[in-house]
Amino acid sequence: MQNVNLIKKELKLPSFKKWDLDTKKEVAKIGMTASMAIVVGTSFGMKSKIMKNLHIGAGVALVGFSLWHHMLYQPSKKSSAKVAQETTTPTEVTKPKRTRKPKPKEA
Repeated sequence: MQNVNLIKKELKLPSFKKWDLDTKKEVAKIGMTASMAIVVGTSFGMKSKIMKNLHIGAGVALVGFSLWHHMLYQPSKKSSAKVAQETTTPTEVTKPKRTRKPKPKEA
C-alpha cells in the first residue's frame, strides 16, 4: 500500500529553470563564497583524512560554481544574433578623422 502511494506522489524539487537570471547569479556567488570558506577552513587541518577529502570536495565545488557563474554572464544566443544583425546594417556614414602631418625635424 505504501509503495503505491510513493509511486503516485511526485518528488517536488526546486526547478532551476524557473529561477530568473539574477537569482541564479546570487546562488552561484553564495556557492562560491561558501566553498571558498570551506577550502580555507579545511586547509589548516590537512593531517586528517576527513579534512583532506572535505578540502578536495570543496575545491571541486568551487570550480563548478565558478564555471556556472562564468556561464551566467555570457550573452545569450538570441541577443548576440540580434546584435550581429544590427551591426551589419549601415545606419550612418561617418567621415574618417583627419590626422596631422608630422612636422619636419629642424636641423
